[in-house]
Parts: sequence; C-alpha cells; structure tokens
Amino acid sequence: MQTKHSALDLLHEYVQSDSLRKHCLAVATAMEAYAKKFQKENEAEKWWITGLLHDFDYEKYPSLEQHPFEGVKILKEQSYPQEIIEAILGHGNHTHVPRKSQMARTLFAVDELSGFIIALAKVRPNNFEGMSAESVKKALKKKDFAKAINREEIEQSIIELGANKEEHFETVITALKSNKKQLGFQ
Repeated sequence: MQTKHSALDLLHEYVQSDSLRKHCLAVATAMEAYAKKFQKENEAEKWWITGLLHDFDYEKYPSLEQHPFEGVKILKEQSYPQEIIEAILGHGNHTHVPRKSQMARTLFAVDELSGFIIALAKVRPNNFEGMSAESVKKALKKKDFAKAINREEIEQSIIELGANKEEHFETVITALKSNKKQLGFQ
C-alpha cells in the first residue's frame, strides 16, 4: 500500500528541482483540503498522494508526448490505484483523458491555480496574509504576471468541478497558507 512517505520517496527519486517539489507539495496540500471539504477524510491521503505525484515525471519527461504517460508507467509498475492513475492522466488537456472522478476534476482544478497562487504569494510583501479570491481574480487579469499559467484551464477546471470561483480560490489559498512553511514561506 502506498503512503505519504513512499510517495515522497518516489517524488524525491525523480525530482531534483526544489521549485517542482514545492509545486507538487502545494498541489498535494490543495488536494487534501478538497478531500476534507468533500467529506472524504478517509481518502485524504490518497488525494494528497495524487496531488504530490501528478508531475513527478516532468523533470525527466517534460514533453507533452511523454508527460504524464511515462510517470503513469512507473505508478502502474508500483501498483498505484487506478483512480490515482486516471486522475494524473487527466490533469492536462493534452492527454485527452476524460476527468470522470471528482478526484480527477479536483486535480485539474487545483494544479494551475496552486502554481498561480504560489507565484502571487511570492510577489506580495506578506505572502498569503491578506490574500483573497479578489486578489487572485485581479492578478489573473494581468497577462504579464505568471505568463506560464494557463488561465483558460483555470476557468475550464472551475466549470468542470462545478465550483463557485471565489470559494474555489479561497479553498486553495487557505490550504496553501496552512502549509506555507513547507512551501518555502515564512
């Protein structure tokens, strides 16, 4: 059975970049928060692991033809649950894998947004303090800020998740703020 510890070991085996490790941890944190929000406390660890490992192959296999497909091969070899594998396969539109489960839709919804919120926290004098859904909405309109973040996917993911945009932003902000030290903030 996979645990947080074994998932962290796998992440550290494949990812050397501190920023990619922190991104994976941020997504794991947001996933765990959503598991609890959806009253799936008994699945919170599985959701956390899914978030943590969604990009674990990206450093070694960064092309759209390889990521996340190469990582999924490794997860299958290690007998990770099919639900985790399907969620990871669906976390990007380029895979053309439908997001059937709530966990898969949530991973898609928190991936880009977590990266955006971390980027926003880095440029704010008090990081997460005082950050709100409105702060995120304003920053999303600034096309020159965090250009690599796919804003269309953020919008699409909110629709797929069936979430209220402001509530979704607040959920992810709160989750990341609660784990700010591990994410590299004071």
